Amino acid sequence: MVTYVPSYLRPLSQIRTGNQSRVDEKANEVESIRNDGSDLEFRQSKSFDLWVNEQAYLGRRVVTSDREIRVEESVDHPERHWWIVSERLLEGLEPPLRDHADIFDLLISLNLCTDDPVFFSQNPGQVVSGAYASKNGGLEYLSRLSPGNFATALLGLNEIPEKVEIVGDAASAYRNVREDRSKRIESDVEADIRVALHMYDDALSSDIWTAAANFYYVCENTLSPGRHEKDQVIAENTGMSVEDAGAWREMVNRIKHPDKGDVEGILDRDDLSIPPVRRMRVAANSALKRTMESI
Repeated sequence: MVTYVPSYLRPLSQIRTGNQSRVDEKANEVESIRNDGSDLEFRQSKSFDLWVNEQAYLGRRVVTSDREIRVEESVDHPERHWWIVSERLLEGLEPPLRDHADIFDLLISLNLCTDDPVFFSQNPGQVVSGAYASKNGGLEYLSRLSPGNFATALLGLNEIPEKVEIVGDAASAYRNVREDRSKRIESDVEADIRVALHMYDDALSSDIWTAAANFYYVCENTLSPGRHEKDQVIAENTGMSVEDAGAWREMVNRIKHPDKGDVEGILDRDDLSIPPVRRMRVAANSALKRTMESI
């Protein structure tokens, strides 16, 4: 039995401000996904039926979050649609596979195992930003929007690699995520990890400011640094410099407490030297995996 989990690649883009059109189309640039382990494969196809016919698979099974079986139906946005293929990992789970919960766990695990600026999602994401124009007293949706000005295009140039790598033991990460999201919470540490996993997942698809705050929450609450040791502890456990960790903390404090602190504005990046959102995600990856492995 082979299990196929449909997913979409979406970009963790530095220009994701919440109102940029066609940001998620940047993930079209990914041509291959490499996994050093043997438990999962990643294949791209416009149609599930076309793919299984080409590969001559028998006993095929497709798992989706809503228990829908896809056989001949074409997928949405095929350039960003990827099949996660399992022949062992999902078939021997105890307790047995719970479609929605375990797919959510699987996608979080894969996202934790790549430092490339993309993430796996159950939905295709924002194709164009929501924009409407007034017409006859109502609102008319504008389906064709400009992808942005020249400066914005340069900012996002070559953000997304052609080859994405899944690094480390994705199967082990999956078992940890599944256990930590399923077991009865009996300590503050377990509660912090449960919340951090959801904050992490929300950060991947959020605008840049929410992503920065959520990723920082993950590092702060899983590594549990003291009040005056946060920058040093985050730096030691994530590979980020102490200076970058401090700038990140100051920006997040400014977002959470606009009436406090010495930072006058979150847009003053020259003085703050804010680390890019990709490095924040890498730090959150390190903090979450390290904490889950240690308990």
